Amino acid sequence: MAFELEALVGHMYVAGGRTIKTTPPGALCEVAPKRAARGREIDTLFVLVLPSGNVAPNTFYEQMSLMAAERYFSNTGSVTSALRDVFNTLNSNLFEHNASGRQHYEANMIVAVMRSTDLYVARAGASTLILRHSGETKTVPENLKDDDKLFMPPLGVLPIPEVEMARFVVDSGTRMLLADTSIVEITEEKLNQALVASNIEEVLDDFKVLVTLQIQLMLIEFVPPEQPVMVPAATGQSSAVISAEVAAARVKTTSQQSAITDEATGETKKSERPKRETPQSRLKKRAKGGVVSVSRALGHSMTRIGNLGRIFWGGTSTTGERKRNSTLIALAVFAIPTVLVAAALLSWVGNVGETVYEECVGRANNAAIAARTLPSDNREGLLIAWGAGLQIIDECRDYRPEFFDPSLDAIEAEAQLAVDTISGITRRTTNIIWASPDADANIREIVLQGVDSIYAFDNTNGVVHRLQLNESGTSLISQQPIQSMVENVRVDGNTLGRLIGIAYDEQRDRIVTIDENGLMVSCRPLSINQCDAQQLIRFEAVINPIRITFWQNNLYILDTGAEQIWRYSPVGTTSNFSLAPTEYYTGAARPANLSEAVDFEIGGVNTTISGRVYTLFSDGTMTNYLSGEAAGFVFSGFPSGLERPEETTTQAMFLNNSNLFQGFYVISRPLRTIYYTTAAGTFQNAYRIQDESRFERLNDVVADAEQNIVYVASGNAVLSFPANR
Repeated sequence: MAFELEALVGHMYVAGGRTIKTTPPGALCEVAPKRAARGREIDTLFVLVLPSGNVAPNTFYEQMSLMAAERYFSNTGSVTSALRDVFNTLNSNLFEHNASGRQHYEANMIVAVMRSTDLYVARAGASTLILRHSGETKTVPENLKDDDKLFMPPLGVLPIPEVEMARFVVDSGTRMLLADTSIVEITEEKLNQALVASNIEEVLDDFKVLVTLQIQLMLIEFVPPEQPVMVPAATGQSSAVISAEVAAARVKTTSQQSAITDEATGETKKSERPKRETPQSRLKKRAKGGVVSVSRALGHSMTRIGNLGRIFWGGTSTTGERKRNSTLIALAVFAIPTVLVAAALLSWVGNVGETVYEECVGRANNAAIAARTLPSDNREGLLIAWGAGLQIIDECRDYRPEFFDPSLDAIEAEAQLAVDTISGITRRTTNIIWASPDADANIREIVLQGVDSIYAFDNTNGVVHRLQLNESGTSLISQQPIQSMVENVRVDGNTLGRLIGIAYDEQRDRIVTIDENGLMVSCRPLSINQCDAQQLIRFEAVINPIRITFWQNNLYILDTGAEQIWRYSPVGTTSNFSLAPTEYYTGAARPANLSEAVDFEIGGVNTTISGRVYTLFSDGTMTNYLSGEAAGFVFSGFPSGLERPEETTTQAMFLNNSNLFQGFYVISRPLRTIYYTTAAGTFQNAYRIQDESRFERLNDVVADAEQNIVYVASGNAVLSFPANR
């Protein structure tokens, strides 16, 4: 069944009174990608990122909008929680960047999500929404003349963003405008006159006359899939056509979906379609198509968006020419488990006396019943069925967020356990080792020394802390900052600048940090306030150092700016690094995308991987080099229901050099997951925690093989959980 509404989208970009014939750089219309998180596949996302303060290059706003889409479609929570997560994550990244002292960036952003006939809106900074619906005009903020409400702090200014959220119901013909605050210069009367023009192109034409100096806007009109596009355009695939094809194919499987057998009683229950259509029942529809049309007249563009989101240029496509969404068709037509789930979800009857919440709980129960009927060896079907149940439970939580329902909790626990088991995910309960009293602190990096000390680098405040643990490594005995590892302090007559990272020098038994100017400070573990400092020479060759480590008496620095790993060697057996650095990568042997690296590790001495340099990249890939030559590395053996590192983004890693449990821990902040693999990259485990919000600001991970404990840096805290391999 096709969704009732699709989106016809237009853009306008005016700067200095001149209409620019291109889409605003921060404008994005995104349908759910093929591997969207559960619950996200029925959503359409609209993003508009706008300049604030110093105007950044266009790529900055483009990347911001792309990151917002990636973050939203990877989030498994409700729509509102996913939107809040988008703003918190982007703001945290900007705020952390600005706090580092580098070039300052800010941005205003407004995001809208269409789910069936529900429209969710979130904004931060100076941005606006105007909605023309059923003869009324509504705005966000509600009063566009209130400057305090209109000009909220932009992203990147506050540690926690101020986000305004709203929710509306839309229908055919509803028009939505996302714009910067220049829109308030237009009078309400003229604004309404423009919004009620006969078609979306005429609306944009009217705005071109009304705008005098500058504006960036997106105009969206919600229309039925079968409605023809009233502008010159090429036609792509329509959800109305998809709906007809799916309906025809389902006729072949009528015998399979006409009844569900209750194994406990032996009775047969017929599937029954709901007797009334509500916004909630429309959430069960799983097929959305796309018709795309474009007009570049007068410097604005228009696009019609559906959830297949594929564009086929060059005229109306025939049935044979259209490319189907293979996942959608396979699941909707051929997968028997999915047919059973759909039948169960449609088996409830909308009694007038039931509340929306009760109806939702009923659907969650039916989904669980359907999932339990599937055979245990049907992993794909079980994953789909229990995933559908979790999606419905998220919807129920939105209706009564503060209400405790033991029955719903039980279903959720059962469904989550089933999905985790199939996906190879192990859930853990975390223990807070230490949390900084400063909620805005950001523990970017942690280093484990022995069994009783963790060094934690807070890059927001520019300080390194020593955490002394008990013998079992499970609780904190004491905590204190290292006075000589604080930004702007004087050490041996030198002023310490912005810190780039920390590492433990096993050969000299020292904790070490380096600042952006190449000043290296080292302290003894039991005398952490008695430290030495020395200036690394030729450090001007290092452009953007992000991580440091020691191996066989040498200091290694990962530099994404120069796309190189620099090696500093000491003079003889001393701790005097007075020689110029040498390059690890030479010639054409270096990785092609070293600018995207996020972390690196070197295989420990006297291990099977001794001297191998492993580099992790933001796209989840890893390289393996030995003596400067590529040796190859591939992640493998991951369960089919689990996103691989290459299918998400990764932030950091830890190499366990123990010959007993040799392997990698790799973190993915968007998925709030810690992967554990062998040294060859073969999957062993994927850790998530019961309270996933604690991994919202996941930064770093280390592990103690002897104590069987994993330590994690997330936000302002250091956490731990048992590995229990």
